[in-house]
Amino acid sequence: MTNKVIFNADDFGISIGVNTAIKKAYDEGILNAASLMVNQKYAPQAVELSQQMPDLDLGLHVNLTNEYPALDSSKLPLLTGDDGKFKNGFVKLLLLAFVKPKKLRDEVKSEIEAQIIKAQKMGVKLTHIDSHRHVHMIPLIFKVMLELKEKYGIERIRVMNECALMTMKTNKNKAYLFDGGLIKYFLLRFFAVLNGYSSKTYFYTMLYTCKLSKEHFEKVLIPEGFEAAEVMIHPSVTAIDQAHPEDIFDENVLSDWRNKELETLMDKSLPAHFVFGAKYPFLINLYLKVENLWFSKVPEKLRFLLVGGFNTVFAYAFYAFLLEIIGLPYLLSLVVQWFVTVNLSIATMRYYVFRSKGDIVAEFIKAWSVYIFLFFANVVGLSFLIEICKINPLWAQGIYLTFSTILTYILHKYFSFRKKLSKKKEIN
Repeated sequence: MTNKVIFNADDFGISIGVNTAIKKAYDEGILNAASLMVNQKYAPQAVELSQQMPDLDLGLHVNLTNEYPALDSSKLPLLTGDDGKFKNGFVKLLLLAFVKPKKLRDEVKSEIEAQIIKAQKMGVKLTHIDSHRHVHMIPLIFKVMLELKEKYGIERIRVMNECALMTMKTNKNKAYLFDGGLIKYFLLRFFAVLNGYSSKTYFYTMLYTCKLSKEHFEKVLIPEGFEAAEVMIHPSVTAIDQAHPEDIFDENVLSDWRNKELETLMDKSLPAHFVFGAKYPFLINLYLKVENLWFSKVPEKLRFLLVGGFNTVFAYAFYAFLLEIIGLPYLLSLVVQWFVTVNLSIATMRYYVFRSKGDIVAEFIKAWSVYIFLFFANVVGLSFLIEICKINPLWAQGIYLTFSTILTYILHKYFSFRKKLSKKKEIN
């Protein structure tokens, strides 16, 4: 089977310059896919141009952050402001996913579905779905998009599964260390792991996002197990957009890198530089083998004992460090230790013990409620052991952590990460 290299232009419909560049890159270059922003001014022009590009895979570039929604803004009070425009960026949407998950989910689902329906009414057969500003990687939004992907028969959803070490190996340019590329990579990879969705399409490259020149394609290593590779790129003819400043709401559209990325797409030799079936670096390969053995050979209860033991030892060591080395009072040491280690505990329990693939936001909230309960129990118990029983603070915390490890397993298994019974089992 021939491996496919997808050169996908985002922001189709955002401006005349972007639309012009996409048409040029298709006609004269290697562009073979684009993601349409249906709620932008020049989306109709983009769809008209796409009819002249019969082999172009056209997907939906879900937009929840800029300009106007597809729905009436009165139906989206959480997403839009008084001016009817979207009012939240990535960070605010992420916070809303924890503060108001149900309301956000309802509004996000309604708006994304409206954008899908709008694309269909414009005559577009969607082959894939992704998002502006990568907001679909936020777990709550990702789950919604997966549901709609299945409902509307969309083939592919973008997943940030890039192996940074493999990208770094073949690229000498270290700009990602200074322009935020590495931070963005780690954030989106973290969410990708939380989402727990695997794709046969490899993503290249988040490290150099919006700054892809020919030098980044001298040799592109695609790990074994992938059938295709997607390059996210943002071409434009900025001179056209500079003549229409009233249409530009994002200065990034005028970046000279947009012109350079168009130049990149004109090089027809680039697809030949993709090497599929490449071996992962030694440490990653070793980890994958160990992980496979972990889930296939180690039963859940033993996994809990090992992971819970690790978390307990880590929490205790960190508490001792704060108490004895830093010199903080025992209660303050407890508070700092708790806030630092609780996230580690939730992540490791969810993934390495219970292998949960449930609603990440709901599970995160439930797990936090468990730890909040355990925290107050810790405060009361520690105070009792130290103040009433006159036990040394280190010994007192050790006694409590032994008890809380057992309680944590019970609460997580039957509450935080409880697996729902299938309909078939419920009937039986």
